[in-house]
Amino acid sequence: MKIVRIADKTLDILTTILEYMMGIMMIALVCITSIEVVLRYVFNNPTSWSSELARFLLMWVTFTGSSIVTRRCTHLTMGLNIHRFVGGKVSRRIKVLVTIVIAVIMFVIAWYGAKITIISGHRIAPMTKLPMYIPWSAMPVNAIIMTLFLITEAIKQFFTKEGEEEE
Repeated sequence: MKIVRIADKTLDILTTILEYMMGIMMIALVCITSIEVVLRYVFNNPTSWSSELARFLLMWVTFTGSSIVTRRCTHLTMGLNIHRFVGGKVSRRIKVLVTIVIAVIMFVIAWYGAKITIISGHRIAPMTKLPMYIPWSAMPVNAIIMTLFLITEAIKQFFTKEGEEEE
């Protein structure tokens, strides 16, 4: 169980880094959008690159936010709570199974997202002149991070004894 605690602390550090990155991206997104609004509607002189860069930042913010809520286990869930109808052992097994299935799905998303990014990433964005692998890599990078978070969560759920509190 010590390895799980070490992995958990490491992933907590990664989550903190993601939170800071997301904060910086959100500040940049708000600043770019605000400057564009002022330039467009006050000075009637819009920029050509701001909407494209804002779109790219929004992609990264979306996927980074998904990684953060995956780590915190705060994604929205269905209203039916099956765990009320089954015992503690079965409930834990269901949680582990669901977490593993989601981790596999995230790995598949990361795999195919990386393939698409590699195949088409050489294109250049028309206004910002950024290679398209920069915005498109948001999906595979964060899907890999989510897979790590989910695997760690599944291991914690599997080895947590019934009635034992998590730290």
